[in-house]
Amino acid sequence: MQSDREIGTLSTYSFPAELRIDELLMRAPTEADVDTIAPAFLDPAVGGEAGLPPVDAEGLRALLREQLPHLREQGLLAPYVIVDTTTDNLLGGSALHHLDPMRDTLEIGYWLFVEARSRGVATRAVRAMVEHAFANGIYRVEAHVRIGNTASELVLARFGFVPEGVKRRYLRHGGERVDATLFSLLADDA
Repeated sequence: MQSDREIGTLSTYSFPAELRIDELLMRAPTEADVDTIAPAFLDPAVGGEAGLPPVDAEGLRALLREQLPHLREQGLLAPYVIVDTTTDNLLGGSALHHLDPMRDTLEIGYWLFVEARSRGVATRAVRAMVEHAFANGIYRVEAHVRIGNTASELVLARFGFVPEGVKRRYLRHGGERVDATLFSLLADDA
């Protein structure tokens, strides 16, 4: 349910346990996934583009145990791994984050291993997240993309996201703060 300023209620949106689209399953990461996904967090071409924290497997395990449950409860971060259900291969990850229950706004993020790219995986993951958000009272979905990350920009453009402007030094990439384009999609646009 959307927020209602007239009566002072906030959005009742909650992060889904999982999302499915075609053969893709987006589910919460588990400790069993850590050894497979940890290299992506240290790879500038994968995790660096997605703004993932540069942590190793042990740091990722600690994050899963100690921080993610609280971040999810607060509406700040719900990470998912993207699994191909026909092969059980992990293809990458996605996230719903920064829920603003007063404005009915949510941010999305996604990343893929190099071998999973150019197969429509990111586009379908975005579709699943956006459709879930709009079906459950979210009005505006946002994404931030490092300027120069053309592949990610194309994923969002394919789905109808509109670039709104540049946020200066908004993302971390390669040990530096870099500019990012803010993209948005409104429920009215879909």
